[in-house]
Amino acid sequence: MVRREKWVALLSSTAVLCLLTTSGIAAASPAKAVSQKVEASASTKGNTELKLQACSQDEAKADVSDTTMKSWKPLENRPVLEGITAISTGVIFDEAGYGWRPGISYAFTGDGQVWKWGYQSDRKYEPHKLAGIKDAKQVMTDYVLTGSGEVWQINEKKAPEKLAGLDKIKNIQQLDLHEGVLFLLKEDGTVLKWEEGAKVAEKVTKLSNIRDMYSSAFSLFLVDDQGKLLYLDGKSGELNTENLQVMDIPGKVKQVAVDYTDRALIQTEKGEVYSYNTKENEKVVRAAHADGAKRMAVGGEGLYLVVKADGTVWGWGHNTLGMLGANLENELEEPVKIADLSDITDVQAGTDHVIALDKKGNVYSFGSNMTGQLGRIPVTFDKWTELGELRDVKQVVTELDRPYFVRKDGSVWSFGADRMPYEVKGPTKVKTMDSILNSPVTLNENGQIQLWSSGFSSCETLALPSRIKDFVGGEEHLLLRTEDDQYLTVEFSYDSAERGGVYVITNLRPQKVETLKIDSKLAADVTKLYANLYTFFAVTKNGQVLYAERKNDEPFTSFASIAGLEGIRELAPEYFVRYTKDIASVWAINEAGKVQEIQAYPESEGNDAGAIKVKLESKTEEGIAMMSGRLRITKDGQIFEHEWEPLKKQKVAAPVKLISSSYDYAIEGPGSHYHVLVTENDKIVLIGDNPYGKGELQPDMVRQ
Repeated sequence: MVRREKWVALLSSTAVLCLLTTSGIAAASPAKAVSQKVEASASTKGNTELKLQACSQDEAKADVSDTTMKSWKPLENRPVLEGITAISTGVIFDEAGYGWRPGISYAFTGDGQVWKWGYQSDRKYEPHKLAGIKDAKQVMTDYVLTGSGEVWQINEKKAPEKLAGLDKIKNIQQLDLHEGVLFLLKEDGTVLKWEEGAKVAEKVTKLSNIRDMYSSAFSLFLVDDQGKLLYLDGKSGELNTENLQVMDIPGKVKQVAVDYTDRALIQTEKGEVYSYNTKENEKVVRAAHADGAKRMAVGGEGLYLVVKADGTVWGWGHNTLGMLGANLENELEEPVKIADLSDITDVQAGTDHVIALDKKGNVYSFGSNMTGQLGRIPVTFDKWTELGELRDVKQVVTELDRPYFVRKDGSVWSFGADRMPYEVKGPTKVKTMDSILNSPVTLNENGQIQLWSSGFSSCETLALPSRIKDFVGGEEHLLLRTEDDQYLTVEFSYDSAERGGVYVITNLRPQKVETLKIDSKLAADVTKLYANLYTFFAVTKNGQVLYAERKNDEPFTSFASIAGLEGIRELAPEYFVRYTKDIASVWAINEAGKVQEIQAYPESEGNDAGAIKVKLESKTEEGIAMMSGRLRITKDGQIFEHEWEPLKKQKVAAPVKLISSSYDYAIEGPGSHYHVLVTENDKIVLIGDNPYGKGELQPDMVRQ
């Protein structure tokens, strides 16, 4: 079943541009924009509401360095994929998805071998040859057509099997949302249908004299020998030839390009191009700017692409993920040239990515890489992987678009996709850093809390009655600790807007300040603050663990102690699943290296979240030296992660001084997580999903 709902990303207004720019992430820029300051004023309800005011100009810095990274720098010297004569993409999508943007890519060599990369259930994302296949002409999800007209069924777990009784086949189309039914166009112009598990193919009535065939995930587009375009609409769930339509196209049809939702580009033999969009009253519209196109493609959400006679690639329509340009509008009526593509002979579009073939036989890719469909950026690091070196790091922040590092001098740094460190322009004299709703928040040495845009181009200062000495960011709240050990929570509201096909958070606004009560004997003894999906936590000098009480989404009221925990030195609260009321695990470690699990969750009261409950699990771990989320480093120098099979227990390559983790899991979709480690000799190490691997907007060559 396809769920039709949009994913609302917890991102700031420019975050979608940070996900996919020329390097996969937008570079930091100076705080030159007009900034604002937040002032507190008493309300009649006993809380404090916040207003906005300009930041000091002291936060602005001249941006003298070019921090925009050109492309992902390969970790290994893998050779470029060469000798390719044809390309294609697979249809795979999930309309619920929660940000999941999968894809599959194929490339064919002159001798009929097939390279595949992208989504695969065994997580074999990198380019690899399909075993047992020769003389391949066309590939669909589960089938391969050979040059001799044979059809083979392919499966990741077993050898290809030839479909009996099928020969002289010239084209195949598989409709994934009709239980994978396969349609086969024979050389004599008839069409067959092969159901999963069938022993013989069934002839499709009313379909004859067919010259060519195309498909979406639902429907068939067929060109007959007179050049007429036939449309068999399957969006209703049925494919009945009684509903076969002849589309009103002026002239004989030469070629068609279709996306998964039946959007199409149609070219006549005169070179004239028309577009068809089922979401726009099912009208055929002239697309004169695409006339003369040599090749055409349609991507998800209505991204239209053509290859011109001079080998350049042009696009218009929906600017999915910013693939037409990171700084352009969501919808473009006029075509724009795709940079860094020349001498192109073919272009193919997946749901959220694009591949292009040049005259030399090289394949270029750009767009989403969430399942490795770009074929050149690793999706996952399943072992200790050094990113680079950065000295004097005192804190690692992993809850933003990429890892950030606070150094001892108060500067903020990060790494580009080329794995070169750069200083973020804007924040200075930073004491500690966190985030809220994917927007950076810093505490400076002057005791000020500053909210930054996702690109660090502007800031807002919370003008509070007292200086702040520590803070932590929760889902929609900040927890602040004042110099006189008062504890305050700040609630935020926000709007949302579409950016490149993703709904993102905009207009983040502080609403009010509430006092969080705490035992006066413990207030000054808190050593560390933490947050997770539901609540805040604190650890005291004597090893007590506190959590913030709350009910029915009302303000947090007071800190309460979690019974049964003693001598705790730190917590690992990172692991939870968003958009659910599921248990969120928090792990506590004591000085002896014993780890216990705390389960935090809201009591369910209908559709509302009830009181926050915590429960201490009886099972423990022993001999742990460091932890973050589910990642563990043992006292004997082993590293592993609970319930994550790719990371086998292994010896750490160097002593570790800092760890930070990011877990991004939602009610649906596969989610992702990664860990950043800083070693004693200042190496920056990544384990888990590549934070730079979600996608890239600059086309570059696919590698073996």
